[in-house]
Amino acid sequence: MAKTRKHKRSNRKSKHGGKRKKQKKKKRTMRKTYSIQKRKAFGRKKSKTPTSLSIFPDKSPQLQDKGVPTKLNSFTSKNVAIRDSKGREFNAIINDRLAYRRAPRGQNVEDFSEILYGPSVVQLSKANYKKMKKGDLLYFDRGSVALRGPFKFINVTRGPEILLEVADTAYNKKYLFSISVNRLSKEKLYLITNKSGKSKRHSKKRKRRSRK
Repeated sequence: MAKTRKHKRSNRKSKHGGKRKKQKKKKRTMRKTYSIQKRKAFGRKKSKTPTSLSIFPDKSPQLQDKGVPTKLNSFTSKNVAIRDSKGREFNAIINDRLAYRRAPRGQNVEDFSEILYGPSVVQLSKANYKKMKKGDLLYFDRGSVALRGPFKFINVTRGPEILLEVADTAYNKKYLFSISVNRLSKEKLYLITNKSGKSKRHSKKRKRRSRK
């Protein structure tokens, strides 16, 4: 009986000892993997947090080199002019005319008490972009509160791409923008058809009769 008890105890010790050894081995392996992960983390370079100007591939016109045009889109046109030489601002196209509309406070956005109209416009497309002349004015709808512009048409470059010029919204600066003709279906540009908005009157000078 004594022998059998001793034998059982020895078996129990051997079993427990084996488990402890296995547990120790596991702990060691865990430590090794952890140390490797730490080394990898230390070896990596810290990535810089992107700024609002570096998230998009297209450069902002403020960062662009002088004389190099910027691709025209909703991001790059954020800080360009919104008022014309008369100080007018437009936020809609109604009946093929530039317009400014604002709902009175406390009413629905769709209920507009007064609409101020500007000059007549036509949307620029592949079919009519060749009719533009140097110095023509355009407005860009970037889907925000106000239309951006006026943009001044310069010429058509290879591509074909339309080259435009516009002033900054606050600073005394001007920027060059370009847009591919193939993107005119996606980006909405409106060409002003009558610059003054009023019909010109042609007056003939009358010749004075000489008295005899």
